[in-house]
Amino acid sequence: MDEVRLTRLDGAGVRERFEEIQAVYVVAFPGHDLADHRARTMRQASSSGFEAVIACTAEGRLVGFVYGLPLSPASTWWEGLEPAAPEEFTRESGTRTVAVIDLAVLPSHRGRGLGRRLLEEFLSGRREERATLATDPEQQSVQEMYERWGWRKVGRVPGAPGETLPAFDLYVKPLRSWPAGSGR
Repeated sequence: MDEVRLTRLDGAGVRERFEEIQAVYVVAFPGHDLADHRARTMRQASSSGFEAVIACTAEGRLVGFVYGLPLSPASTWWEGLEPAAPEEFTRESGTRTVAVIDLAVLPSHRGRGLGRRLLEEFLSGRREERATLATDPEQQSVQEMYERWGWRKVGRVPGAPGETLPAFDLYVKPLRSWPAGSGR
């Protein structure tokens, strides 16, 4: 595998490199709506706390990325979670939980730890106490990968109208010690 360099980007940096990011996205998530991805990512990139980490070869070719942002107090992330969780688990402050929105690595660079490196680098710079991500319930191998990396499944939520899947399995990983009364 080519040596890759990880670079942290803010929202402006993601907007500047969006065409490269979307070229990786389309390979990693075939069949997903690219117009939705563009609109969603541009909106999120303008949000406070949004951040990305990209992986580029020595030649500068983008081969992977991860990005996310904190859940706001008005977030619907946990809405409809089954099994239901206590309110203290689902309550958001804008600084409690970072949501990993997308993690993608080109097939030519998979299986060598790059996805894990991207995610660890992204999370190492976060100030939140925990992270969450959503997975396709049908992608067992992806879920097993996250579980090997220390994530734990907390339940399933329905997809919202216009989303790519009818349901998502949610995972959580502590970034700090779980505070008393966290509910999980």
